Amino acid sequence: MGEDFIATLARHGIIGERIAAPFVLWLVRPDTGDQAAVSALLSDAEAERAGRFRIDALARRYRAAHGALRLLVEAEFGIAAARQRYGANEFGKPHLLDEPDVQCNVSYSGDFAMVALARGVEIGIDLERVRPVDDAAGLAAMYYTDRELMQLNERPGAFSDHEFLTVWVRKEACSKALGRGLSIAPSSFECGVGCGPRNVLVDGEVVESDVVDPKGGVLMSWAVRGQC
Repeated sequence: MGEDFIATLARHGIIGERIAAPFVLWLVRPDTGDQAAVSALLSDAEAERAGRFRIDALARRYRAAHGALRLLVEAEFGIAAARQRYGANEFGKPHLLDEPDVQCNVSYSGDFAMVALARGVEIGIDLERVRPVDDAAGLAAMYYTDRELMQLNERPGAFSDHEFLTVWVRKEACSKALGRGLSIAPSSFECGVGCGPRNVLVDGEVVESDVVDPKGGVLMSWAVRGQC
């Protein structure tokens, strides 16, 4: 799935690029044109939710993300985009109703959305645009481990927004991979600071993860329950 799928996205007003991961992972954003083509793919519930955004840019990003997910599923599994049905577990993690072993995830930040798809494995993703974080030290004291706090303080420019967010995105992705979101206390497991691949022990389970910043200011994390 490469140039042909990029062209498919473009025909629906979506700009996309594949991100390296052990499952299907794409970074997408809407182009500046009309969204009629992508809107035609969405369910009534998705269209209604997009219409509730008060900021047009957020509505456009939402349509692009959910349209891209539907196009990915069609390309991978042959289920027509407009016919797909989605559900979610009690913690809000989405899945494809017609293919129960297909896991999907969507994450948003800034102009971008990240969309993931996998069969037979539990996955999680998170996306964060690097930006000033109000009271990063206070948030870290609440949600990070003592070792992570020490690592942040030891680095040049202690509690830099970039370093703080490398921990945040990995914790989010790992929690999502277990399908339990924030019901797992972020301070209960150690992720460490910085980008790069890392195995993380979460609630007694190994989660394989990575954090990358290929665009210089847009941090992306993926996680897989167990090791690939």
